[in-house]
Amino acid sequence: MRTSLSEAIGHALNDLGVDVVTHVPGYGATEAFEGYNHVKMKRTYISFNEEVAYTVAHGASIAGKRSAVLIKSHGLMKAANSIIDSMYTNNAAGLVVFLFEDKTGEHSDNILDMQPILKGMSLPHKIASNNIYNDIIACYHESESRKLPVVLLVDSVAHTKETEFEQNTSLKKNFNYIKDPLVHAVLPYFADYQYKLFTAKKLEGDIAVISRPKLPMFPFQLPNHIKQAASKYVPFFDAFREFRGDIVTGDTSVSSSFTLPPYELIDIITYMGGSIPLAIGAYLAGFKNVWAITGDFSFISAGQLGLIEAMGREVPIKIVLLNNKEAAATGGQLINKKTMLRSIAGYEQNISHIHDLTNPFDIIEVLKEASTSDQLKIILVDV
Repeated sequence: MRTSLSEAIGHALNDLGVDVVTHVPGYGATEAFEGYNHVKMKRTYISFNEEVAYTVAHGASIAGKRSAVLIKSHGLMKAANSIIDSMYTNNAAGLVVFLFEDKTGEHSDNILDMQPILKGMSLPHKIASNNIYNDIIACYHESESRKLPVVLLVDSVAHTKETEFEQNTSLKKNFNYIKDPLVHAVLPYFADYQYKLFTAKKLEGDIAVISRPKLPMFPFQLPNHIKQAASKYVPFFDAFREFRGDIVTGDTSVSSSFTLPPYELIDIITYMGGSIPLAIGAYLAGFKNVWAITGDFSFISAGQLGLIEAMGREVPIKIVLLNNKEAAATGGQLINKKTMLRSIAGYEQNISHIHDLTNPFDIIEVLKEASTSDQLKIILVDV
């Protein structure tokens, strides 16, 4: 088949069964995204922020669905926070970042040489050749073999070129999500083990030979300052057991300590603010009862960007916003309550409130109503 490079990308993604494709507009990336939409004969949602776009794709890949991110090189710098955390997890299905370089700076703030940056981040990457169709297949195979994201570097001006390839329609593959906090939850408790896994994957070693640590027990084996902060959430999570759904996502924060036994209530965890886009990704991967747990600091700092994405995509995920009015994970810095209220203004029709954590009947009533709703719900919990 002979076609434009942009449509060759679309054919490769379609033939591989990549249905979760996120994109932030930019020269080269936009043309490739249009090529994908043309092949799929649909119009796909565009994202506004690269960190969110990447995290949605990452959530889908952990949940067992091949995913792709189409962005410019400058966008990868915005997404770097999420990307670094994702490299300390194991994706089940392939995750490939199509990174379009503007080598002349004609369509960018400046000229940015990405190869040294990718090397410094230890991100596996490949430079697109004349046969980009086969390059894409190789990237997905590498991502699934190493359980890491892989970057395909593409010259932005190349979208105007034609390419020839032999189409392969037997590339689709099914993947299963298997809950495992040791490889899906980026938390300080697992840092040493996850660093060893990352080092082995980086060097293409065998991760199976690395001894798995025993999970600490909540709350007895937690540091005192975390134990004290997390204890405030116990009444909520005691009730949440009954309503947790298929997948629960979280942030690297105090509330995510409830991924530990005996609770084991949070499944996928990355950066502070990542829970909402992770939940979107899990939903797009096919899980329909998905919850995101976030705190007020995490939500204000980054999570509200994910909320914009969730509203735009009209995904009926459930969001629990723990409003303790402080940054508990970083020393207890106080948060002005007006800041929290301003950040959720405009979403009032989606919000339910839990005002009193000493009243289990109130907690259960709100959780039950949210769990049965076919709309996006935000539960604001006063702690």
